[in-house]
Amino acid sequence: MSNNNLKFGILTLIIIVVISGVIFYNNNKQGDDKLIIKEDKFIKEDQFKQKDDNLSKQEKESNYGLGIGNYAPEFSLYDLTGEEVSLSDFRGKYIMLNFWASWCPPCRKEMPDLDQFHQENKDEFVVLGVNIGEDKETVKKFINDGGYKYPILLDQSRQLSFVYRASVIPTSYFIDQAGKIQYIKRGLVSKSELDQIKENLMNR
Repeated sequence: MSNNNLKFGILTLIIIVVISGVIFYNNNKQGDDKLIIKEDKFIKEDQFKQKDDNLSKQEKESNYGLGIGNYAPEFSLYDLTGEEVSLSDFRGKYIMLNFWASWCPPCRKEMPDLDQFHQENKDEFVVLGVNIGEDKETVKKFINDGGYKYPILLDQSRQLSFVYRASVIPTSYFIDQAGKIQYIKRGLVSKSELDQIKENLMNR
């Protein structure tokens, strides 16, 4: 093989290696660029993992998540008036974060009890409804027809319900004054059950 052919072969091999490296990098970067809701804003998952590695064991145990004792993931959604509402707006109060839809029979059945519970306890215990996937006018009409007064937020993209794993509705997270999840209920909840949950939470 001549020197020219040898040089050409080496150059071709180098180009192939470089192109393969670029393709591999882009594919891996694309997979790591997944967004999650965490700590007041959207951050990239690889950044969150790096941050987690720097946390002490105690800090990790009290980090954000969906387990009992975890800080509930922060978020912001629009309510029926078009105002942006964040979970942290209610810090200092107990919160029932309730995922629902108007086409869901158990959701419809529990809503009068949720409304009554909210009206009786709203100074210290807020019911915060999150509607999944429906348009604003449909939700607004349903709420007005029912005469419900507790705050309703719109998760039209279903992103928040995915983050909170609300694959079964209704799903409710009970969050304490510090923002930590203390109880999770999947399925319909009654007024008597709500009163008992409130008593248990407030007497911890």
